[in-house]
Amino acid sequence: KHLDPMPGANDGGSGVGVLLELARVISQNYTANKEIRLVFFDAEDNGHIEPWATLLPATSGFIIGSALYTSGLNMQQENIEYMILVDMVGDTDQQMPIESYSNQSAPEITAGIWAAAADLGYAEQFITTPRSPITDDHLPFIQRGIPSVDIIDLDYPYWHTTEDTIDKVSPDSLERVGRTLVAYLEQTGAITPNN
Repeated sequence: KHLDPMPGANDGGSGVGVLLELARVISQNYTANKEIRLVFFDAEDNGHIEPWATLLPATSGFIIGSALYTSGLNMQQENIEYMILVDMVGDTDQQMPIESYSNQSAPEITAGIWAAAADLGYAEQFITTPRSPITDDHLPFIQRGIPSVDIIDLDYPYWHTTEDTIDKVSPDSLERVGRTLVAYLEQTGAITPNN
């Protein structure tokens, strides 16, 4: 049923859930020492939406939301240190190897995130073995010269199907990713605890 609309509980929804909780946790418990943007992209998978697909030929009709966002950035005025993408992170059998474009674009940041996960006891889920590259919303940032990391679990049997439903998403998986992001932001000094 690949032509039917997919619910997107993991592919789309899991990243949104992590970022919404991250916003709550940071705003209630931390002081941001740097500007932190939580950006939610649309039109990554369905693609070929006119007129944007024609206006953004480098996207091949996909990743339109992130391509539009990055095309509007004034790189002479913006001071974006890095971008972290959270995509498809809710699988009950969570395994997120290092994505190759991430490793090429931002090896230190990638290593830092995976080390933060290991320190929290999540080495089994954050696998340091690189995997093949994937076209995802981090690519337009890389193309603009912004180091970017994609945290993604592609080994998901319900990907792009009508079976990508909420019962396939694990709260524990979402928590691991959220805690890892908070730990990384703390370790880099981007946020400090309010205590």
